[in-house]
Amino acid sequence: MKNENILFASHMLKLRLVKSSLVLGIVALIMQVSVQRAQAFDLSSLTGNYADSYEAFVPSNSHQVLPPISTYSPYFTVALWTFDGAGGLTGRLVLNFGGGLIANPDFLPIITGSYTVDANGTGTMNWMVGNDPARRHFVIGNGGNDLKYISTNPTSGIQSLGTKVKQ
Repeated sequence: MKNENILFASHMLKLRLVKSSLVLGIVALIMQVSVQRAQAFDLSSLTGNYADSYEAFVPSNSHQVLPPISTYSPYFTVALWTFDGAGGLTGRLVLNFGGGLIANPDFLPIITGSYTVDANGTGTMNWMVGNDPARRHFVIGNGGNDLKYISTNPTSGIQSLGTKVKQ
């Protein structure tokens, strides 16, 4: 009888060990699936086309640095930006200047420039507008499918913000 009790206790101990291992395995699996990992970004995080539409404020007087808001007029843009995954960009913009002239209605590429991406998903876009440098500061969102950005051009005073969405 004593040997049967020892065998029964040994069997029960093994059964508990198996059950505990299964429970721990399931918990580990749930934690693996539910824990979000920090994503590291680089230039290759941006590739392909991004649709963009934004409104900007432009000083209606000539190129003042930070003029009063009453001197600004709106302009509207719809654009297609292409990132090459290596730090180069192209912009195809159609612009509406305050409800008047529509410029570049055929979406010709009118901007070429560069971009940077930091490991935390922030970065900049840089290009020239005539002799004036233009820069946008952005944050990559939605796993690289969105870019939230702002810009202020210190020379022209143009201010804009928007979201680019991967096509």
